[in-house]
Amino acid sequence: MNLSAPINSLLLTASGTSPGSHETTVTTAAIASPLAPVITIVVSVGMATLIGGMVLCLYRLLRGPHMGDRVLAADALSLQVVGLVILLGIQLHTLIYFDVALVVAIIGFASTLAFAQYIGSQKLARTQESTSV
Repeated sequence: MNLSAPINSLLLTASGTSPGSHETTVTTAAIASPLAPVITIVVSVGMATLIGGMVLCLYRLLRGPHMGDRVLAADALSLQVVGLVILLGIQLHTLIYFDVALVVAIIGFASTLAFAQYIGSQKLARTQESTSV
């Protein structure tokens, strides 16, 4: 079952193409609007901002003093990658990147849960070790 079909159908309807055509590329007629240059500028500024945030998250991921800092940086980095993929899909006028963004978001969420479980088990092991001594 394709769960992204209703989302793609909604996006295709909003972009001016018919949902039954199964196109993954938005037509140029839907793009030719007076706001197209504004959208291009906003997407470019958003991409630059996200790339700057990704650089800062990579720095914290590599230099974080604690494991918690690194986990938060990895979580923020995954969210910024999702945002970058969505902006790339808007810039390239295709809907396939929205599916990719969903996959990246799910993987980022799962990795955050795994890291949290690891940190919790390490903290539990340290408290049990300190109480047994």
